[in-house]
Amino acid sequence: DVEKDLPPKSEMYMFVGMTGLQKEIYKGILSKNIDALNGKVEKLRLVNILMQLRKVCNHPYLFEGVEEQPFVEGEHLIDNCAKLRT
Repeated sequence: DVEKDLPPKSEMYMFVGMTGLQKEIYKGILSKNIDALNGKVEKLRLVNILMQLRKVCNHPYLFEGVEEQPFVEGEHLIDNCAKLRT
């Protein structure tokens, strides 16, 4: 039962920057882990740091304590994530 009339998949890559909040968190993660960037730690820790940086690029509110309380829906969810603004 596979749909045969679907058009072929197409992908479009859009490169966007980061918001101020994303840049701030990104720099914070990098500055706390400067030894890892210089190759002085094990590979697993480096992988964990890369995952944290990836989370920042996805949305800064994935980190606990970044979003202001009370948690409400609104434009701030879009304004603090560059990929949602495009």
